[in-house]
Amino acid sequence: MPQFDAYSFSGQIFWTLLGFFIFYFFVLNVYVVHFSEVFKMRQKLYLSSLGSKKSSGVVDTYSPFFHAIF
Repeated sequence: MPQFDAYSFSGQIFWTLLGFFIFYFFVLNVYVVHFSEVFKMRQKLYLSSLGSKKSSGVVDTYSPFFHAIF
């Protein structure tokens, strides 16, 4: 059967793994870094809003869900 031919099957495995790792490291270096920066900024805004007693122009969008993560 041609789909189980070791010569063509090994090439498919190679290109699939190569594509997966390229996609994985792209997501890891672009999106995860961006999301971590956003979460850090939200945590700083939340902690600064707790420290100040007066109201400010910053809207508190920090939810208890994200507080449990950090």
